Amino acid sequence: MHRYISHYIELLQKENYKSFYLAFLRVALCCWLLKELFINWDSLDLLYGTSAFVEANAVSHRNFIYGIFTLAKSHHGWFIFAYTFVIALNLLGVGKHISATVLFLFVCLLQRLNMSIINGGDILARMILFYLIFAGSYHHFVLFKEKEDNTELKKIRNLISNFAALSIMLQLCMAYFSAGIYKLIDPVWFRGEATYYVMSMERYTGTGWNRYIVHQRWFDYIANYATLLFELLFPLLVWKKKFRRPLLAAGLLFHAFIYVFLMIYGFEVVFVLTYGLFLSNRQCHNIFYKLASYFRFAKQPLSAL
Repeated sequence: MHRYISHYIELLQKENYKSFYLAFLRVALCCWLLKELFINWDSLDLLYGTSAFVEANAVSHRNFIYGIFTLAKSHHGWFIFAYTFVIALNLLGVGKHISATVLFLFVCLLQRLNMSIINGGDILARMILFYLIFAGSYHHFVLFKEKEDNTELKKIRNLISNFAALSIMLQLCMAYFSAGIYKLIDPVWFRGEATYYVMSMERYTGTGWNRYIVHQRWFDYIANYATLLFELLFPLLVWKKKFRRPLLAAGLLFHAFIYVFLMIYGFEVVFVLTYGLFLSNRQCHNIFYKLASYFRFAKQPLSAL
């Protein structure tokens, strides 16, 4: 057992196996944060300022943390400006791990200022930002290139970065599995009726097809139990190469369906963004350059990473 652990640690020190997608994930998540901010731009005072419709109850007594919350609410305009600036720094790779840490703290504070609008996607995004503090995500898509470390320091950074990437992957698996277990013990899901009730609600009527689909009982049962199977089996089978691509493809269809038909947007985007970590550096690199060449952003993939 000790020999196996030592061999595994030595393997993780050899290379940053997810460097390309970690960089893409950093950029994509920063873009997602900017998008979330700008779609609420006209309501920022109502959401986070002194006119907010909820009280920030993350702290119940007057101390240093309480003072930060009060200051952020009283000067939410400057707070949002600083938050946007830090997102831009992290997106460009300026400040690297320092800007990543500050961004994580900003997101924690912003979410605490109004917990009523936070969903599972926001929580997962916050966790990913925490792991990205330790990840080596600055080899690609940066304003300034990262200097090469000496051999020993590079080994340590590779180890930490690979553990950070693995932590994000495990976090996704835990999110799926816990959701699957919760659904399994819910009588509505167990009887195969949950999809029917969800798609019958006006809040989740994303298209004109919803009313037609919801009356197809065979579809309700298939969608209901397929969701259960996917959420319970994904965390167990995605680590096997022969199951990985079919599961990732099924996950894309699963989240795309929810995005289009149920109008749950940010949640689905954040979950799908983690999928690339289950692919190798070379696979992600080639996919990116194929897409880039298709849209004429790049002529051909690089021969090596």
